[in-house]
Amino acid sequence: MAYRTDPEIARYQSWEVMDADRTRNFLAFNQSVVPLIRPGEWVQIGIAETGSDALIGDLGIKLSGDQAEAELGITLAAHAHGLGHGLRATQLACNLIWDETPADVIKVWADIRNAPSRALAERAGFTFIGFETNDGVDEAAFSMPRPQLD
Repeated sequence: MAYRTDPEIARYQSWEVMDADRTRNFLAFNQSVVPLIRPGEWVQIGIAETGSDALIGDLGIKLSGDQAEAELGITLAAHAHGLGHGLRATQLACNLIWDETPADVIKVWADIRNAPSRALAERAGFTFIGFETNDGVDEAAFSMPRPQLD
């Protein structure tokens, strides 16, 4: 709940700051999702700190209704920024998407004011494809095609 109630973290997200009741409902729902990745619906997966297993963030995955594309988003607590957790979580999420879905491409969007998020997308191997405005927010769009098997 700590990072989801941080207004500095929430300002770049499409969700609103959560109170205790909303957080409990959010956690309960996401613990019970089966199958994990379902077409047309978001699922949130916790990101734990290596060693301590402390929850330091979460990432969201949404598979399109036709299963051709997946969308990925990430949220990390402020104290976890810049330590490599976001890159590792993004890489693992991409592997999960490639292993468990038929998606041909993964897309991410980052608020244009959020330079670290844009840099993370590029470090993770996403290609910048342009700018878009979504729900009144100017965003940088990135994509990653499914890797070709040799």
